[in-house]
Amino acid sequence: MQKLLYSRTATLSDIATIAGDILQHLGDIKILLMQGDLGSGKTTLTKQLLKQSGVTSEVTSPTFNLVNEYRNDAGTLFYHFDLYRIKHVDELTEIGFFEYLDSGQLCLIEWPEISEGLIREPALKLRITYQDEKRLYELWQLN
Repeated sequence: MQKLLYSRTATLSDIATIAGDILQHLGDIKILLMQGDLGSGKTTLTKQLLKQSGVTSEVTSPTFNLVNEYRNDAGTLFYHFDLYRIKHVDELTEIGFFEYLDSGQLCLIEWPEISEGLIREPALKLRITYQDEKRLYELWQLN
């Protein structure tokens, strides 16, 4: 079951506000599933989420690595996934996906569709869709 928590239409210039709002909604939830077409701004949003979480290193898309690990100055770990290239659920096990989810660290997951039925703990799902020159950000509570 899904419950809409947040909905806002904005431009990319509003990304810092959007990220702050999402972080407030996350609270103790450690999984954020991010859906949107190519170029919708998932990685741009991830950069801002991590920046506001204290990560100072460069944040890049994990398209070819599948997962990038970041740490803020306090030592907190963050995992950024891009599952676009995953074709079979078995590949998630091979990369240790479920161990990351069970780590208690924030997991930001782009292209999560292949994993959605396997997420065992509470999670939030963010859908980003284009509306004219703006984007609609909808944040949903799962579980």
